[in-house]
Amino acid sequence: MAEPVVLREEDVGRIGDYVKPWLRELVDRMVPRAETVGVGSALLERMVRVEDELKAQRELMDERFGFMEQRFVAVDNRFEAVDGRFEDLIAHTDKRFDAVDKRFEDLIAHLERRFDAVDKRFEASDKRFEDLIAHTDKRFEANDKRFEDLIVHTDKRFDTVDKRFNTLTWMIGVGFVVVTSLTTVFALLA
Repeated sequence: MAEPVVLREEDVGRIGDYVKPWLRELVDRMVPRAETVGVGSALLERMVRVEDELKAQRELMDERFGFMEQRFVAVDNRFEAVDGRFEDLIAHTDKRFDAVDKRFEDLIAHLERRFDAVDKRFEASDKRFEDLIAHTDKRFEANDKRFEDLIVHTDKRFDTVDKRFNTLTWMIGVGFVVVTSLTTVFALLA
């Protein structure tokens, strides 16, 4: 089945200008001369009413398209807000990682100073150093576990947002199908 042709308002105007010269001739051929006096004005009046109704329908469709445009702008604004929240989350996460890195660097620098001082003073205290290293390794493992948990949690959040985005995309597609279907029905009825 062929796609219906959607005419712009200027195309409809050009078609009307093209058909107007032959419209009177067509009416004269269709309606006998004796009956045209009363019928001509009735047809003219009816054509004016039909044109007014078509104009009202066009205005209504333009208004509805304006509302659709507003809704699309609102959806775009929502996406921009979500993007801003993601950027804020990423910036916040980066700051937290930087702070943790700084703390690790400070801890490592502190431990190195402590190790140097302890090496100079207590060469025989290897057991204490081994205990400190083991404790530090446990802390690093605990931090690694926390980072892995954070990554898993963040992945779940992104999956949730991705599902919501896919649902919204699907709903927008359905909306376009409905609008296109309604436009086609109005075009066929017009």
